[in-house]
Amino acid sequence: MEQPLRLLVVDDDRLFRHLWRHVAEEMGIEVLEAGSPDHARKLMQQVPPTVIVLDVLFPEGSGLDFLHELRHDERWQSIPVIVCSGVAQQEIVLQSAREGICHYLLKPFRLEEAQSRLRMVLQRRGLWPQAPPEPQKRDSDRHSTSTPEAP
Repeated sequence: MEQPLRLLVVDDDRLFRHLWRHVAEEMGIEVLEAGSPDHARKLMQQVPPTVIVLDVLFPEGSGLDFLHELRHDERWQSIPVIVCSGVAQQEIVLQSAREGICHYLLKPFRLEEAQSRLRMVLQRRGLWPQAPPEPQKRDSDRHSTSTPEAP
């Protein structure tokens, strides 16, 4: 039986966990919420996620340290991670990129933007259908005019 798509949101801000829940559930994706990296570790032992959304700042612990752990644990290293943070410091963004994140999304964000990022990550993994290509119009179609038939 195929595993359901599951998003784990790791953020100490309940509002942002709720926003990600809304984004994912609208796409038919199950959501797990963790208010800290410690809570996320426990959840992941029970229910492995398909994708992780991770903040970088926590009152206790660091999202970047947690990301580093994920990337060096063979059980979790292949899980795609979207960092979602209000922090735009270049060093944090670069460190996140070195750890192999898929996207760095700044808070606040538009729901459509979050949904688009999540969809792209899943599509790259072959877990979400690709959008059909836009139909291409031929030059002759763009410039053609129809003339009424003569009676």
